[in-house]
Amino acid sequence: MQSRLTWLVLALLAVGIMSIGIVGCGSDTEEESAEKPTESASTESSDEIVVAARPPIDFEAEKAAIQEVYSAFYAAFNDEDIPGIQETFETSTIQFGTIFAGNEPVPIAIGWNNIKTNILGLWGGIGTKGAKWGQNDKLTDFWIRYKGSKLEAAAIGYNCYKGTFPGETHLYLIKDDKGWKIHELDSSTENNLGIFGFHKGKPRIEKFTKVTREAEKL
Repeated sequence: MQSRLTWLVLALLAVGIMSIGIVGCGSDTEEESAEKPTESASTESSDEIVVAARPPIDFEAEKAAIQEVYSAFYAAFNDEDIPGIQETFETSTIQFGTIFAGNEPVPIAIGWNNIKTNILGLWGGIGTKGAKWGQNDKLTDFWIRYKGSKLEAAAIGYNCYKGTFPGETHLYLIKDDKGWKIHELDSSTENNLGIFGFHKGKPRIEKFTKVTREAEKL
């Protein structure tokens, strides 16, 4: 009887020791699990929209390039060189006009075909045949600024068609991957400047007027 009781006590002690071991193992597992860093399932986008900075304008270089285009137009017009004139124009949007008679200003022509007809008429017309652009080909006033990623400019030369005396030539240009091209050109003889001139009158070409009113004169 005593031996059976002894075996029962030993059996209970063994079961108790095994239970303590099992509980201890479970605690170690839970601690390891708690200490193990978790990986986040969420991802954050690190992409940012980067706007390319526009380079600073080299005003002296751009003024020289604009002058070169106008000089090419001036020489081609006085040489009656239609292809030469066409090279200086953005032919898809070009606007061109001349004012040399106060009561009958030649309307602004739009589009290369209309302008070519206009210029040929000036070269061969009664009272205009042989008339030149004068007195010189110099541009004196410039406004240059960015228009999106391109440059736009307005310029004035104190010269004009049938310009025995100084008048004004108004230019609006845009620079693309091929360089500067003339998009608007109008000229007025001196006697018409009170009506159509830059300082006292109202220029006829709109983009030229917009730039000269909004941009800083160089």
